[in-house]
Amino acid sequence: MDNKNVVVCDNGTGYVKCGFAGENFPTSVFPCVVGRPLLRYEESLMEQQVKDIVVGESCAELRHQLDINYPVHNGIVQNWEDMEHVWDHAFYKELKINPSDCKILLTDPPLNPSKNREKMIETMFEKYNFAGVFIQIQAVLTLYAQGLLTGLVIDSGDGVTHVVPVVDGYSFPHLTKRMNVAGRHITAYLVDLLSRRGYAMNKTADFETVREIKEKLCYISYDYKREYQLGLETTILVKNYTLPDGRVIKVGTERFQAPEALFTPELIDVEGDGMADMVFRCIQEMDIDNRMMLYQHIVLSGGSTMYPGLPSRFVFFFCLFFIIQQEKACWFTFNVFCILFVSVLRKKSRIGISIQF
Repeated sequence: MDNKNVVVCDNGTGYVKCGFAGENFPTSVFPCVVGRPLLRYEESLMEQQVKDIVVGESCAELRHQLDINYPVHNGIVQNWEDMEHVWDHAFYKELKINPSDCKILLTDPPLNPSKNREKMIETMFEKYNFAGVFIQIQAVLTLYAQGLLTGLVIDSGDGVTHVVPVVDGYSFPHLTKRMNVAGRHITAYLVDLLSRRGYAMNKTADFETVREIKEKLCYISYDYKREYQLGLETTILVKNYTLPDGRVIKVGTERFQAPEALFTPELIDVEGDGMADMVFRCIQEMDIDNRMMLYQHIVLSGGSTMYPGLPSRFVFFFCLFFIIQQEKACWFTFNVFCILFVSVLRKKSRIGISIQF
């Protein structure tokens, strides 16, 4: 079958990436969001000829006049009706295909419920009539894109963070670590922090605005305690941001406090290990023969690993604390420790799919 007849759909919590096998980049990338007109705006929206269901980028443009719904939460599809609207938009509007003439490869986060995958496959066959369906874990495809078969993938997107060990192209579900803290939770935490500073921020109406603030100004601190002390004693960390209505707000320690939730999930009332702790536990639970390969090939993937300072924080926290303290100053391990920072994060699993085909 021609690669043009093999459709690839990467269903993320924040974005859907869709295209065809064999291509390095997706044909379309759009937000995984569905909107319906609010009653008080129906009359004004009629003049704009807005449909009853709005999907993707159009929701961002009209978000103050729509009831916004996200069908995927923490990597799991929660609203199948809205998810079908997203797939309709992807297949018929973006790719312009006849599903019955194609096969499809879908991506899915590890440790998702089996019922979620069963429902996804059922929908692809029963509603869209695809000739064939295959589901692969995102982290494995990301590793393929780096030319690796063995490594440790830290995948943090909009809804969930995973640490996935892969050996010879096979993942280990019993060793995979999952944390329900990612981009969307950090954005919500940033809304709270800005509200404490005195700015009136709404978690619904201003969510996209705060997300843009996060993407432009936030970073991972090298040493959180020292950075926080610096922020209290000086104004060197304060940056100005102009809101869509023209107001200018100041963002200071919030720039690194919000993404710190990745390493300390207790900040947002989530129990469990942070990102660095999950990495260490995952490697230590792997059989000793494969640990060194995981140390040598740590791959960061996903939109929430794009913060400036994240690789440096891993080197500081992971190497100095875990390797020196726990491995009893094993300097050989320290010297071969390596982090691969994936550059085009939203597209790397697509390249892995092309390699697989």
